[in-house]
Amino acid sequence: MRALKPSLVGKRAIGALCLSLLVGALIAILAPPPALAAGGATPSPSASAGAAKGAAATAFARIHDRQVFAIKVPRGGHSAAERAQHASQVLEHAVEEPIAGTVHIESEGDVSVLYVGDAPVVQLGPEDAEADGDASASVHAAVLAAHVTDALRAERRRDALARTVFSASLLVFSALIAFLALGKLGGLVARGREWVATGPSAIPNVRIAGIDILRPAALRSVALGGIDASKWLLRIGIGYAWLLFALSLFDVTRAYSERLTGFVLAPLYGFVSRVGATMPVLVIGAVATLALVLLLRVIALFFEGVTRGEPALSWLPPDLAAPTSLLVRIGIVVTAASIATPLVTGNEDGPLARASVIALSAVAFAMTPILATAAVGVTVLFGRRARVGDFVEIGGRGGVVRSATLLALNLEDAQGCQVRVPHLAALFQPTRVLGPLPPVVADVSVSSSADVASVSELLSRAALTVGQRGRVELVQLDADAAIFRVTTLSASATARSELLSAIATALRDAKVALGRGAALPPRASEP
Repeated sequence: MRALKPSLVGKRAIGALCLSLLVGALIAILAPPPALAAGGATPSPSASAGAAKGAAATAFARIHDRQVFAIKVPRGGHSAAERAQHASQVLEHAVEEPIAGTVHIESEGDVSVLYVGDAPVVQLGPEDAEADGDASASVHAAVLAAHVTDALRAERRRDALARTVFSASLLVFSALIAFLALGKLGGLVARGREWVATGPSAIPNVRIAGIDILRPAALRSVALGGIDASKWLLRIGIGYAWLLFALSLFDVTRAYSERLTGFVLAPLYGFVSRVGATMPVLVIGAVATLALVLLLRVIALFFEGVTRGEPALSWLPPDLAAPTSLLVRIGIVVTAASIATPLVTGNEDGPLARASVIALSAVAFAMTPILATAAVGVTVLFGRRARVGDFVEIGGRGGVVRSATLLALNLEDAQGCQVRVPHLAALFQPTRVLGPLPPVVADVSVSSSADVASVSELLSRAALTVGQRGRVELVQLDADAAIFRVTTLSASATARSELLSAIATALRDAKVALGRGAALPPRASEP
């Protein structure tokens, strides 16, 4: 992800500020003015002196800034202000608690008590009813209960709406922070990749005991891969953290955040616990793996030297060093996986032993064609059935053997192209080994009136000028022509063309006329 442009960041910041101002204005609009609260209008300055004296002793039970009901007389040694203060505390606590119970009245004699759930709000007597002009304390309590119910419903709705708007603002703000973090992460990753790719000109080799384990190019590739993996892990982490925060903002989605946390963190905690329990085995396995890597590296370097002739081994030709190295290393890995793993872990039925058996089985099934080819290649190579420099034909593909590996013969055909023939093809198609000097065959048709013995000797001398062991056969004779088959041995790629040229020159010098007969197809024993 590319880093966010400064202009885009500025626009998002301005958007977030505007949204915050809009939220504040919305809350201010939704909040009802105290003058409209239940409990009646305040007395006007033009009221009578008695009403003004009564108003001076009146106290209001409130929920925040909302007047719910008025208390005008003291009772039980508590003034009207103290009774109103206690009622306000109970009502505010009821608003803050989502499940605070319903509003109800309990009466005993001429006294009624107004409850919200199990909490008593106010105790009302005949003097409270008389002060408000109600017939009895129970009637007065019913009137106050209606005011309390309406006020609690309105305040809870207002509080829920305020929390929802505030949560939405936090959601937008957190999304902006997440986008900024992702943009910053993208910039850091880009600078890190650029520094690894072009910064350090001399990344050292990772060497252990004088053996190169990681070359600079490989180390650079590992570093770039680690940077890319870290980038995606951090992206996923930022997205997961924002998703948890967003789900926890709203009451409807808070349960999903808890489920998501358990769904992700519970398996992660179990994995960390299992890793901690197997840490000693992992350390021993890491040391054993490092030793195995060093051994494989030493063997590879040794056989590379044998291929170059340093040192020269009497029991191993240089052309067999590469396949022998591959066989030895495969044998070491198989032995380590099947035998050394139980010794290192101390448990023959442990997870590493089972994993090694499963891995070996999977590799064996997947490499069945390759293993079959390698099995045939061992017979071909170590049986010396096809040597470097020999001319061979396998399934219609022919050429000189330039190199032989455990899996294929590398041939060079007459056009100079490389042909790789897998050893497995030798199980289904015949193989012709022509040796270092393959036979070159040409058919010649001369006039039937020519002396057959003279022409045969003439063609034999012409074949010897091109290759070795010239041989001439009379394969057909009729009234129109005598057909001779000339064979010689030559490794030249243009031997057939040279043979035909030599035959044409010899026949021209001897003034032997060509015949009209058609050349015969080659026999099965000839190319």
